[in-house]
Amino acid sequence: MDIKCIDIEYVSKDCMNSLLMDKIRHIKALPYLSVVQSVEGSYDIRLGDGKTYSTGKRGFFIAPSNIRQTITHNADRSSGRMVCRWVFIKIRLDNLYIMDDIYDLPVILPENYSREMDTAFEKLFSAENIFEEYACYYEIVRILSSVALKKKDKVPSYIDAALSYIKGNYEKKITVGDIAQSVNLSESHFFSVFKKQTGVSPMAYLNGYRLSLAAELMIKTSKTISEISDLTGIRDSVYFNKLFRKAYQMSPSEYRKIFKA
Repeated sequence: MDIKCIDIEYVSKDCMNSLLMDKIRHIKALPYLSVVQSVEGSYDIRLGDGKTYSTGKRGFFIAPSNIRQTITHNADRSSGRMVCRWVFIKIRLDNLYIMDDIYDLPVILPENYSREMDTAFEKLFSAENIFEEYACYYEIVRILSSVALKKKDKVPSYIDAALSYIKGNYEKKITVGDIAQSVNLSESHFFSVFKKQTGVSPMAYLNGYRLSLAAELMIKTSKTISEISDLTGIRDSVYFNKLFRKAYQMSPSEYRKIFKA
């Protein structure tokens, strides 16, 4: 594919330094590509129902958008600390394609590219202005393109449409039938093809998306947990807490305490 144009439609970066994350497991699906580095400690990462990989210290894992991630944090054995940093990014090619929709990326970045990515991350997290930051983001995209392989099968357009419907209506009370109707498929057929493509059921993806937004709001805002629950479409705060604890192995308030520090 002869790419003429690359646009970064969304990007955010963050980091964590914690003594409370050993053997903590998160299960989530995110609406953007994730590039995550273990600086101290390591990650075990499984995408969908695939095999489990380990990053090792200072290694990187890459997770495409909309796929279930099962992540286990392994603190450094000597310090007991888990130090990590990450970039969430949405990359559009030629004004048409999302990068991770049409390319396969390795779950674990190969060692030679990992060194390049480490350098890019070092520059990014010490950048003094937005110009330096975006130079680093495009360097990250260049490294990703170096290890990308064109997919044999493109994601069906109705899956993209369903994901767009979810992202546009997650704060409302919506059902699997509503999502299926939005893409003109029967509920049973839609359920089957959605789970095959993403590795999770439509409702699991919807709630995972809501929780990922809630987790970000907990870190970046001072809104109460109840307000965040309501904003992300889970009106029952008890149910929200139950879902969050199942996905992140801690309560929302514990998550906020660790990641907002």
